[in-house]
Amino acid sequence: MQSIYWNCIIAHSITAFSCFGIPVLIGVFFAKTKATIPSKFWLAFLLSGGFVLLCGFHHFLAIFETHSAISLLQLVVLDVMAFVSLSALLYLMPTAYQIVEAIAKYQEDTRELQRSQQMQRLFLDQGPFGAYIKDEQSRVLYYNQELQSRFSVDSQEWLGKTDSEFLPDPEEGQRVMENDQVVLKTLRPLKLIEEVKVPGNNQPCYWLSFKFPFSDGATGDRRIGGISIDITESIEAQRSLTDLNRQLEEKTLKLEAKKRELIYLSDMADMLYCCESEDEVYQVVALTCSKLFPNMSGCIYIIANSKNYVQMNSFWGDKRTSKEVFSLSECWALRRGKFNLLSSGNSGLMCNHLIQPISGIHLCVPLFGQGEVVGILHIYALEEISPEDQQITEIIARTLGFALNNLSVKQRLTYDNLRDGMTQLFNQSYMETILEQRLAEAERSGQPLSVIFLDIDNFKSYNSRYGHVTANIVIQGLGKLLLKSIRSFDIPCRWGGEEFVIVMPNMTLEALRKRVEQLRADIEQMQLKDGDQILQGITASFGIAVSEPGITVKDFLNRANQAMLEAKRTGKNRVMEYVNRYD
Repeated sequence: MQSIYWNCIIAHSITAFSCFGIPVLIGVFFAKTKATIPSKFWLAFLLSGGFVLLCGFHHFLAIFETHSAISLLQLVVLDVMAFVSLSALLYLMPTAYQIVEAIAKYQEDTRELQRSQQMQRLFLDQGPFGAYIKDEQSRVLYYNQELQSRFSVDSQEWLGKTDSEFLPDPEEGQRVMENDQVVLKTLRPLKLIEEVKVPGNNQPCYWLSFKFPFSDGATGDRRIGGISIDITESIEAQRSLTDLNRQLEEKTLKLEAKKRELIYLSDMADMLYCCESEDEVYQVVALTCSKLFPNMSGCIYIIANSKNYVQMNSFWGDKRTSKEVFSLSECWALRRGKFNLLSSGNSGLMCNHLIQPISGIHLCVPLFGQGEVVGILHIYALEEISPEDQQITEIIARTLGFALNNLSVKQRLTYDNLRDGMTQLFNQSYMETILEQRLAEAERSGQPLSVIFLDIDNFKSYNSRYGHVTANIVIQGLGKLLLKSIRSFDIPCRWGGEEFVIVMPNMTLEALRKRVEQLRADIEQMQLKDGDQILQGITASFGIAVSEPGITVKDFLNRANQAMLEAKRTGKNRVMEYVNRYD
């Protein structure tokens, strides 16, 4: 009986120790791993722990109880319980630690997943972009706070709907859904710009969208993920930049056109400065206008010297829309002295010099010379003539007027420089220059060139008798006689004092003799008057010379002069030919 007693004591002690050790051991493991019991398992955990502890108290109290006789079966059950409880304690020591450690790791992974999900949620909700997930029918499964705030919707309003159902413009929504289907069909990411309006804003908004396909890990269904960024400001900035570039290109083209215009006008001014006749002036202006106004036609009209009519002097372009000759009263620009524009947008006065039927645009600009109107510049165009072209036309008209004035002054100065002031015959300087040119032409053509040198006989005594003023009347009268007696292409010159030189090209020696002899006789018979006073007649001595190859101007004139001196020595009032005494 004694062995049975101690067997029971030892069995209860082992069982109590094991029952107390199991919860303590699990508690230590939870504390060591910092694992926590999920709230939904707290009750089961407390009840299980209480049950084990109460079992331990039961076996611990059984140690001190007086034991009555027990059967062999009870003893065997008690020993088995002690063995099982001790084995459970020993087995739970490593296993429970692993379980609790797994629980702790699971809980840490769960917290990390929660933190990651929270970060993802914060990233999607706080990011400056719209994020969304759709199913295969383009129904919305998720959208972030950016879309909620931009479209003024709550977190549930769009769920299960398609874009065409909730966007302000159903057509825009349909285009968005078509882009979604492209992603599903190709199973490839899609990057594009979508135009989607925001409620309350009539202006279009532009979104840079990145759409991509993926599979739902839980169900295996296809999903469409998307991120959209509002790039409206960038698009507008790009458009503004494009507009600025276009404006810059237009201004550059205008500047280039202005540069060409300035070049044409500058070239025109240079050429006008070099013109020596009015015809050249008109040709230069017509050429410049054809460059400045390639799609227009025009002409220059100049008032005739009689002031009775206006005549066309030059024309450019493909079509002539004005008469060649008309009266001054037929042009309003000539009447008013101001430009006259006839166009669809400007009901100007219609000039009668325009050819019927009248079409297109017509601009008449008056030309001024020496303070008065001298003509008009007429421009014809199929389309409107811009204000800039009108200004250019007025500049051309003013420049043309200045050029005509300058040409008149230039011709007058040239005439004064080439002519003798008293007789209006050419002067000695011009004679020497033109004679050199005529000698070269005669040698090249093989035609003879003759020079006549004449001197008034006894002019000093004539001058002493009548005085210088009356003597000058004689010189002027002789100059007039020479101009009447020679051919138009002969060149008369007052050499100086009472000496004169005449150049006669293309005349045989025999014809020259007759011509000069007739001139001598005309001078001898010339009647001179000073008012009512009849003056004494004059005679002149002549010397003639014919050119030879290689002769110089100086030698040529010397030969004619020597022949004239010989005529004076042999009696005056006669004609002598130069004879080469060294031949």
